[in-house]
Amino acid sequence: MVNDGIRDDLAAAERTFEESPVTIESSFVAIERSIQFRLIHDGAMAAEEIISSHRRLYQRGSRAGLYDDRFGEELADLWNQNRTKTYYRLGIATEEQAEAMHQFATNFHRHLVSTSRVKHECVCEV
Repeated sequence: MVNDGIRDDLAAAERTFEESPVTIESSFVAIERSIQFRLIHDGAMAAEEIISSHRRLYQRGSRAGLYDDRFGEELADLWNQNRTKTYYRLGIATEEQAEAMHQFATNFHRHLVSTSRVKHECVCEV
């Protein structure tokens, strides 16, 4: 399960939402690839499987025990909030929001990799 620090990072990202679209989109990509990494290496997903829905991917992570249902729903809600406000240009993201998302994505990635049996498979510098 995710720890309180990562849960706090998610809450901070939720509170500050209006940030830099590129950083925020990249953060969501990192979060989703980290979830897929764990699902594949934990045997909960085939490497060739494609999950095209963000919400379904977050739910799949919850079902696999990477985090609880509430965390998965909050993650999906944050993605939806981002998509609605920044992607469709209904709001402008702030630097603070981009930094919060980057911090959350970095810590979430670290957590998923560090709790994996195959830590060595991740080659990032995080």
